[in-house]
Amino acid sequence: MRAPTKDRTDAGTIADRPLNRGRTLAAGALHFSADLYSLFFPIYMVVAGLDPARAAMIFAVSSLAANGLQPVMGLWADRVRGKLPVFLGLAVGAAGMSMIGLTRNYALLALLVLVGRLGISLFHPAGSNIAGAAGGGRSELAFSIFMAVGVVGGSLSQPYFSLFTQAFGNLASPLLALPALAAAFLYLFRGKMTIAGPHQSVDLAQAVRVLRGRLAPLALLLAIMILRYGFTVAVGFFAAKLFADWGFPRAAYSTAATFYQLAGAASALVSGVIARRVRPRTLFIFSQLAFLPFLALLLWFGGRGALWPALAALSVVGFVLNLSQVANITMGHRLLPEMTSTVSGILMGFAWAIGEFSLPLGAAFSGAFPWAPGLSSGLLVLVVLPLLATLLTLFLPRDPPAGV
Repeated sequence: MRAPTKDRTDAGTIADRPLNRGRTLAAGALHFSADLYSLFFPIYMVVAGLDPARAAMIFAVSSLAANGLQPVMGLWADRVRGKLPVFLGLAVGAAGMSMIGLTRNYALLALLVLVGRLGISLFHPAGSNIAGAAGGGRSELAFSIFMAVGVVGGSLSQPYFSLFTQAFGNLASPLLALPALAAAFLYLFRGKMTIAGPHQSVDLAQAVRVLRGRLAPLALLLAIMILRYGFTVAVGFFAAKLFADWGFPRAAYSTAATFYQLAGAASALVSGVIARRVRPRTLFIFSQLAFLPFLALLLWFGGRGALWPALAALSVVGFVLNLSQVANITMGHRLLPEMTSTVSGILMGFAWAIGEFSLPLGAAFSGAFPWAPGLSSGLLVLVVLPLLATLLTLFLPRDPPAGV
């Protein structure tokens, strides 16, 4: 075990502190900067005329590698502390993704996308730690702001790349990294936020012992996150295709996912506000069931060519599904306060990597039901995922200990 150092924060005192608004907003701004680069490759596939099958394989493999490694990255961040994990995650993520416009070679693209996504994945557990620490006793609110601002960044990722490269050409794409690099160096040299944890960092043997002692509740939270996220990501991923199949114009189907993501950002903010008023288990059950009538309305209005009612229903689906995401992660933080970066890596990246396997499953059932053409059938099949998550939620305690 490492010797105590003065700059390391005792996680046990964090809950006694008030919310630091400046640091909370700064953590959110860093998250915005990181996620602004997260979806460059899908739009570059269209801009550069890449083969969709090859591009999809690059995206899937890089996603599995980067998100699957988030627990390891989180453990490294918990060991290293300081500012380095946040700085490297933001700088490497932005640099890697911004360089894709330089080439159409699939091997080079695979390398650049992998490097970029590894950087973004490194940022998330480390950034989650500094956001939770900035919240003090209002960690749910601080983390909800962190998540919401990041979602807004992700929703602007494709327009940012598309408009810039349209104006200056694909070869100028590395310049897109400049805002994130500026933010990363500003944080490194002027930022006051560092990764929080006990005075003595946790080594690998201790981490294994801690995880083993709390494995059952953590596994339950992980399974719930995988199932709920599996459906949540499918709706966003298939939104454009759904609206295109319903005959809506390009402007409509190109912005459908943006409506969905921005509703998710608003939901993250609301979830932080109500976290102290609604028990986590109640919030889980509501978010995993209450979206169902609005999903039905989405399919009904979309199939009948009613654009704005369909977009409204899609937005409500996104809002309701995301209400419990923040609580899912902060429950894990409180379960293992000495390893919050590791927990974020497990409940975010690792869960997302597994949850995204819902996409080929949904696509496989496209058109399975004659009364639900196209991907409507796939989404209806995937509804089983949040229903299973609700069943598992019943095993969560009604009154979680220690604020969990």
